[in-house]
Amino acid sequence: MKWSIFQVVTVSFIFLFMWFLEHISGNRTIQPSNGEWTAVNSSYMTFLILALVVSCFYLLFLFEAKKAKTIFESSVWSRMPKICIIGGALSAILFIIGGTLGPIFEWVQQWRFLLYIFLVYFLLLVYVFIFSVEHKNKEFKKPYEKTILSSYFWTIAIFIVLFFLF
Repeated sequence: MKWSIFQVVTVSFIFLFMWFLEHISGNRTIQPSNGEWTAVNSSYMTFLILALVVSCFYLLFLFEAKKAKTIFESSVWSRMPKICIIGGALSAILFIIGGTLGPIFEWVQQWRFLLYIFLVYFLLLVYVFIFSVEHKNKEFKKPYEKTILSSYFWTIAIFIVLFFLF
């Protein structure tokens, strides 16, 4: 029961952190102008925000692994890499189509919190995909904590490489 409480606290922290980001971005007194460097537009800060969210996913999975009966013992994990690829591709296509042709662009302008929901969703999808590949490579063996930790490091490493490339 205590691990479930820790998971609820972690999810609550993600929501509070996203609310805080929205709050400080809406209350800036100095608006950045085009062509000027500001600390608000720092790619390092963006990476730290993404790393913090991925760290929360790591904690969620770690708390799940501590439970007596975990979801990691389910047979769905053998098919999870395919499910994540198909779900991620469909989500990306729907997001792009919804943003260009559909109402998502207007929705995000009205309710900016949707942007944070999409961000957390896609980050979770990446983390679950990497975890499912690692989990399958380690042949679903316990302890799951090592698989969760290696998935965390792989996810952070991929984001570091992407930030240096782009």
